[in-house]
Amino acid sequence: MNLVKPQILSEGDTISIIAPSGQVEYDQIMTAKNYFESKGFRVKLGEHIFDMDRYLAGVDEARVQDLHNAFLDEEVKGIICARGGYGAIRLIKMIDFEIIRSNPKFFCGYSDITALSAMFLKHAGLITFSGPMAQSDFNTYEPQGLTEESFFKALEGIPQNYYYNTIYKTGHAEGITFGGNLSTLVSLCGIDFIPDKDFIFFAEDINEPVYKLDKMFQQLINIKKFRQNIKGIAFGEFIGVDDEHWLEQLLKEVASLLDVPAYGGFSFTHGPAKQTIPFGAYAKLKSNGNLILL
Repeated sequence: MNLVKPQILSEGDTISIIAPSGQVEYDQIMTAKNYFESKGFRVKLGEHIFDMDRYLAGVDEARVQDLHNAFLDEEVKGIICARGGYGAIRLIKMIDFEIIRSNPKFFCGYSDITALSAMFLKHAGLITFSGPMAQSDFNTYEPQGLTEESFFKALEGIPQNYYYNTIYKTGHAEGITFGGNLSTLVSLCGIDFIPDKDFIFFAEDINEPVYKLDKMFQQLINIKKFRQNIKGIAFGEFIGVDDEHWLEQLLKEVASLLDVPAYGGFSFTHGPAKQTIPFGAYAKLKSNGNLILL
């Protein structure tokens, strides 16, 4: 797997906002468009971004068309997803990964978009970014400070570090960054999505009871390639769990079962204050718990 890092962006470049998952709110997307334009970027909206089909932003064929077109458009230098929700996994069988591989671009999203990032990495070698989205985070002219700062550092290629606040198992690890939203990631079980390289696993989720998080971690642990290639864990936030004490017990147990260094409290989250992290970049999880990109 040859990894491809997308080019950085600067003022004047064109960003495309597309909706590969849930249906969007017109006013919030237009606010996000105006926000990025106020920052000096040009913005193109996906042709079908305001389509609606049940809970989806249009039918699958229209959403994958917007995805392909954003990568094929020579004017577009970066792609930001509108929101998560549900729907990205429906597109996987329709995606032409050669288009992605031949037109590497900055691509950012989290939550349901985790499915696309995982498949782009696996089948196109593209390093994407797990970070904020148009409707979810840029639906205001004053986004949350950490979210805004970290996103633009990623967009402009400025190095940044990631800090922990909890130790589950000490140690040092190296590998590519891989993970994202846990429930979305495990929805890929049954297809080929685990990286062939050593990786540092980062994970977060929202409104899932601890027993379901347990089940999700076990689904991954039961995959031989996952056990073989995981070298460290950077736990993000698990918002809205039913029992914080059970959660702490579970995270310790996961670190012990996998026998890898594990630290928690990273700002990978569904919450408002999130850091943007590359999905597929080489990194070190240091013995002090900090995650540093190489």
